[in-house]
Amino acid sequence: MKMKRVPSVLITTMVIGAMLTACTGNGSSPSASDNAASATSKEKPKLTMFFNNAGLQSPADVDLSNNEFINIVKETAGVDLKMETVPYAEYQTKFNLMLSSGDLPDILHTNYPEPAYKAARDGAFIDLKPYYDKSPILQKLVTPQMMELAKDPVSGKNWRIPMVYDKGPQGSGVMARADLLDKYNGGKWPESVEEWVDVLRKIKKAEPDSIPMSNRVVGDYMFRYGGAVFFMLYGADPYGYRIQDGKIIPNVVLPEYKAAVELYRQLYAEGIFDKEFATTDGAKWATKWKEKNVLFQWNSADQLMPGAARLVALPGTDIADKNARVEFAPALKKYPSVLKDPKYAQNTLNDPIVDHGLYISSKSKNPDAAFKVIEAFASDKLREAIFWGKEGETYTMKDGKRMPIAEKLGADSRRWVKSMAFLFGYTDGQDAQLATYEQQMGPDKYKKAYDSVKALGEEAKANGLGSIVGYSTPDEVVKKNSEIMQDINRFTSEAIMGKITMDQFDGEVKKWEAKYRSLKYDPMQKYIDANKEKLKGLNVKKVTW
Repeated sequence: MKMKRVPSVLITTMVIGAMLTACTGNGSSPSASDNAASATSKEKPKLTMFFNNAGLQSPADVDLSNNEFINIVKETAGVDLKMETVPYAEYQTKFNLMLSSGDLPDILHTNYPEPAYKAARDGAFIDLKPYYDKSPILQKLVTPQMMELAKDPVSGKNWRIPMVYDKGPQGSGVMARADLLDKYNGGKWPESVEEWVDVLRKIKKAEPDSIPMSNRVVGDYMFRYGGAVFFMLYGADPYGYRIQDGKIIPNVVLPEYKAAVELYRQLYAEGIFDKEFATTDGAKWATKWKEKNVLFQWNSADQLMPGAARLVALPGTDIADKNARVEFAPALKKYPSVLKDPKYAQNTLNDPIVDHGLYISSKSKNPDAAFKVIEAFASDKLREAIFWGKEGETYTMKDGKRMPIAEKLGADSRRWVKSMAFLFGYTDGQDAQLATYEQQMGPDKYKKAYDSVKALGEEAKANGLGSIVGYSTPDEVVKKNSEIMQDINRFTSEAIMGKITMDQFDGEVKKWEAKYRSLKYDPMQKYIDANKEKLKGLNVKKVTW
């Protein structure tokens, strides 16, 4: 579920002292009579930060508030910073509870901008644009155009400093175990949905205990990763839409969607599609992916190289499989006959930013110090520590060039440090990452995987941006989104498992359409109609489809 320039991210030792003179040691706002005392106080402002670890869980022995990476931030910003997170699967629930209670940390990292923006309009967060305008540190990393893309279309405010995501590979596609294709299909890549199904059946027949097609549930997204493949190849992401003849059509009402559900229903009946598809979490999925001959998943281009490297990780890890080879599948040569146009099943470019971002609570007693923390997350020193580590420990110098010590820099126990790349983005540091992956995978596997990523990017480039830039989902839709998605999950899973007939499925779709289509998609249609030329100029090609 996506290789580019690496910007020069500079860090200066800004006049932190000047900022800190406006703060007392405990982070409260002082009166004028306290200024002299606070200026000489050595106690650092105490701040709190809650973040999403993006599934990059830190080892049990790591103190999130006291380690070599976060200490760079604390020292650069001159603060005492307490870091808190929860397991990835629990993040959305915790985040929602925080917003509803109003009990927010000084700094929040989230990848859910719409509810955060709504809360901000109600007074939860402060506008960060005035800070950004005076921050050369951030301006080196986050361009004005990126800030424009991150702006709340309703209020025009910049509630967040966005995570940059223009460094890594582009697009998304079928990430498959090429070694399983070697074993069960003579190394031939399937050229149609029917050929993919044939390979799944070959695997199941040869090894009845296999689960050649599994799924990973993430929050309200039931059909993701392995469970998304055929929906995507039919151009019918369950939670998405297409623009056809200028009009938005939710995928769930399309004939392509029904055809995909019928295929899943058949594969489920045959024991090919995981019987636990509706409840498999990330940990269970990872085990099945490695041990149960799971053939494929749908994932973003930036995930292939790290995923492929981990499968063939150096000895000493619990995931090593030296025979594994993961690549992106070439585009189909024959798309399903029901598909209106192949372009609906092809991938698109990422935005230069993603939904992740950093916010400052309006309740923070020290927003100036909190912004210093945000600036520190853009420091060159932190970037070096995250992506390259330390000379002699994680890399060496040879002929003036850095050479990673792959078993150190790419160690499974070190993956979590990317969770600190709140502004750089998880795909930054491509020079270090690719050099490490090549050592781990070996030149042959590396080249095949990397070439498959490049091919995916070319397809994405041809189709333009995938998102409707500048569109803000109305509050009433944000409130209903979970319900809308869960309803899709319910009747789709029931049809797949044979709990309802396909005629009953049709009835459920019609009820869903009557209840939600106008609510969710009419505002988006109105926005597209009013901004079509602007969107075309921003490379959103699909508005003309």
